[in-house]
Amino acid sequence: MIKPSFIFILIFSVTRINVEAQLVAGSSVSQEVKFENVVLADSLTKSQLFKNAMAWIRKLDQNDEHFDLKLKDSIDGKMNGLCSFFVYSQNGILKKISGTVSYDLSIDVKDKKYRYQFNHFLFHYYKQDRYYNMVATGKVKSLQEIKAPGWQRLWTSHRLNTINKMIVNCRQLELQMNVKEKKISNKIQKEVEW
Repeated sequence: MIKPSFIFILIFSVTRINVEAQLVAGSSVSQEVKFENVVLADSLTKSQLFKNAMAWIRKLDQNDEHFDLKLKDSIDGKMNGLCSFFVYSQNGILKKISGTVSYDLSIDVKDKKYRYQFNHFLFHYYKQDRYYNMVATGKVKSLQEIKAPGWQRLWTSHRLNTINKMIVNCRQLELQMNVKEKKISNKIQKEVEW
């Protein structure tokens, strides 16, 4: 006689495999990974928006991402650079670097509006050297490619983690860009005599 718990586990396993197969089979060979938006920022000047963008980039660099600034032009209101962050093959204390994901970041500001673009996502393969350090191999794979024969589950995980990270980055950027400059009052305080 088959136990009910065994039947539940069997049904759960078959359902999980079918869902994963549908995610892979239901998609095309490549899918564009790109995040861009034009946002209106009422009552904020170009200089304030530029300062806010630079503040966000500093916060981004303090997190687990690395940012190489290629262009910083406060007159034209443009900045762009290359961002990268590590992706892992396992979670928790056993996490192992699988590679890095790099992307181009561009922010353009004007009075009362700004535009951001995150695009050209690339996965950089890492491998273990003879001293057990993880090093870049020089091989890259575009995140637009959906298929990854032999390591599809890990590739899908890297793509989903990158997409989720970019959604969070977009939200944090939009919050930071709406910060208004605090005005310092120039009131002269009376001196207190003893």
